[in-house]
Amino acid sequence: MRIWISSVLVLGLLACGDSVAPDESGDAAGSPDAAVDANDSALGDIADELRGIPGLTVEERSTTQEGYRFFVLTYDQPVDHADPEGARFPQRMTLLHRDYAAPVIAHNSGYNVSTRGTRSQLTVLTSGNQLSMEHRYFAPSRPVPADWTKLTIAQAAGDQHRITQALKARIYRGKWLTTGASKGGMTSLFHRRFFPDDVDGTVAYVAPIDYPEDAVQSATNRYIVFLENVGTDPACRQKLKDFQNTVLARREAMKTRMRAEAAFTILGEDRALEFAVVELPFIFWQYGNQSRCAQIPGAGATDAAVFSFLDATAGVASYGDESLTSFLAYYHQSATQLGYPAADESYLVGLMHPGEDTARAYVPPAIPTPPYDEGAAMRDVQTWIAGSGERIMLIYGQNDPWTAGAVELGAATDSYRYVAPNGNHGASITSLGDADEAAARATVLRWAGLPASGAMARARLETGERTLEQEELELRRPR
Repeated sequence: MRIWISSVLVLGLLACGDSVAPDESGDAAGSPDAAVDANDSALGDIADELRGIPGLTVEERSTTQEGYRFFVLTYDQPVDHADPEGARFPQRMTLLHRDYAAPVIAHNSGYNVSTRGTRSQLTVLTSGNQLSMEHRYFAPSRPVPADWTKLTIAQAAGDQHRITQALKARIYRGKWLTTGASKGGMTSLFHRRFFPDDVDGTVAYVAPIDYPEDAVQSATNRYIVFLENVGTDPACRQKLKDFQNTVLARREAMKTRMRAEAAFTILGEDRALEFAVVELPFIFWQYGNQSRCAQIPGAGATDAAVFSFLDATAGVASYGDESLTSFLAYYHQSATQLGYPAADESYLVGLMHPGEDTARAYVPPAIPTPPYDEGAAMRDVQTWIAGSGERIMLIYGQNDPWTAGAVELGAATDSYRYVAPNGNHGASITSLGDADEAAARATVLRWAGLPASGAMARARLETGERTLEQEELELRRPR
């Protein structure tokens, strides 16, 4: 569970019923429900300005962020941006407002939005305003009834485009940057592919792009190759493999302990256990580091010790019904457009369900799921980035398996890719080496229209404030 999204057809490319054109302005500028007259008069109270946007509901809440006001919002969105008069759903989002003249950081989680009012790393760096959006089809931002054919990356980009244009037209006229980690970073990149001029720059942390060949178990699969070489200690990698087989050899004892953690009716106990075992090396490196190798139980360890390490690493409950239901939209997207990397099973003994750890396995049969588009959407995004992308920053962790799926910048202009030494899925600007960190900070500030005063900018990032990315990292469990 390695968690990490106009009326013209998109080049006939997206196979999930999408009809949002990458080069159209969409309904934010054209349809009656989204039109917002530009506000040329002096701005008043932010709460009143927000309430003046059609379709936006506004609830102000308290915040511990000094100098900010915090709002929980919902925005009335079309289920299908090609049919703005059709079905609607309320998309949840939050806003941290500091100053009308400050840049806006549009933060994507790719999943549920946090209502804690935590600032992202870019918001801290720029002292900016922050708009945070919940991804469509993550509850409660899900249409009722849910038309699952409309859960596509282009429709999600349309959601972001509409609210961005509405806020730019009425309230925030300055610089805009988008950001997000993991699936949130992917969502930010997808938005730029369809609406490249909505914002002035994008910083995507640990965001992969996957293809059909990544789902094939083979010696050339780039994820399998990565895991065969990650870290500096071959003995650690072998110890993980041995541990996987130890778990499988104690199947019944492990299942007994699993029952105390969650119910497993969607996958079944055996598949849930095997999927956790199969994905364990990936998750070990995704969230941990090589120092944990010393903690891997050996063949003589007790059942309790073996299960404890399995659970602490892979999170057995994340393969249970409650977690799968919460992350249903993620697995659905992975099954139709995002892809889902295969893990190496060649050395595992006693598997009852070999080759079944796919995204579709996590989606209940009752949920309509269009066929996988065979990488069309992801290749389209990668082609756009490498050929037409601009002002994109990518940050990866050296030891994070998702780095095997790193985006290629190609000929993208004013764009940069950094790798955090020994970093995992929590890699960020402050994880970089000194020179790269300074360069990344300067670039972000330049895109935001702010002076790149190195000492002051670095001091802002070193306050020890818990960032939204750090908060989300602890909540993300599926791959």
